[in-house]
Amino acid sequence: WLRVQWIRLEVVISQRREEGVSVLPLPLPEMTPGRKPMAEKVAYPLHAWRAASALRTVLAEEPADLLYANAPRTFLPAVLASRRGGPPVVLALHLIFDKGLERGLVRWCMRQKEVRRIVFCSGAVGHPFSDVCGTKGAKIHYWVSPRFLEAASERRRARESMGLDSGDLAVGVLGRISRTKGQALFLEALAPLLERHPAARLLVGGGADFEEPEEDARLAKMAGASPHAARILMSGRMVEAIPFLDALDVLVVPSLWEEPFGLVAVEGMARGLPVVATRSGGLVEIVDHGVTGFLADKDAASLRGAVERLLADPALRAAMGEQGRARVESEFHPAKQIAEVLALCFEE
Repeated sequence: WLRVQWIRLEVVISQRREEGVSVLPLPLPEMTPGRKPMAEKVAYPLHAWRAASALRTVLAEEPADLLYANAPRTFLPAVLASRRGGPPVVLALHLIFDKGLERGLVRWCMRQKEVRRIVFCSGAVGHPFSDVCGTKGAKIHYWVSPRFLEAASERRRARESMGLDSGDLAVGVLGRISRTKGQALFLEALAPLLERHPAARLLVGGGADFEEPEEDARLAKMAGASPHAARILMSGRMVEAIPFLDALDVLVVPSLWEEPFGLVAVEGMARGLPVVATRSGGLVEIVDHGVTGFLADKDAASLRGAVERLLADPALRAAMGEQGRARVESEFHPAKQIAEVLALCFEE
């Protein structure tokens, strides 16, 4: 997983340099995804100090009007580099920290006078810090990539490539395979519907991306144990999001952890899909229950009931898909959200 991310980072850095943008990779070490070992936590302040020193060197040569720290690992280096006359800092937080050493460090950074504003991607992310950020804090939701709004429908080709007939009802989950993302709950909840709804098909899009290969194997075993295994399609790898979404009739986001946001739900709505999501973190701010889809509890019965309502009612699916697309246009559009970020960063 780390190697894949590093390759992606190198590609982005190369592209920015070709465009004439100065790029400074911060001297911060690779860290374990998810929960960090204690050794990494203890070593982090030293690495942050080194990164701040590198930032100060760059700022001396190329003065900046603002430091935008776009991840919690960059908060401390940005705050330290801003001291002694450096530019003000905007912190952008995209994870939920409700306990632990990391939460304490993030809170300390937020309190510093060098920090001008703090951007939270959802109310769920901002809530643990409501007592410390004061008027500095602002909630600005993520925005969907323009291509999800602008790309022509690939439904016919995508469904043909997945072996779906015109009368099939495809219910899918899309994302990295992980216990926290809830693909196992998806199968547990919805496999029984294959008995009652002969047209239903279940699609699992994505792979473990080297992070949890054992979860891949567990899902394959669950799918194979179903008496209707032939109607469960697992991609076994990461897939292109737009064709996968265009093949679906219903998108399910069955997250078991507290999602900081849940961008895949917005992407599905942008492609005109009704969305069934668990009541998890920022997802409750995306799906308008009963209008653009349904919010379900984190259990099989609740998820199954919500999806079955949509399978049984094509008019409801169409209406919720239209409302979801309209909600993305009004609440998660890149032009609107980017303008809000810029206004917040450069307000006097």
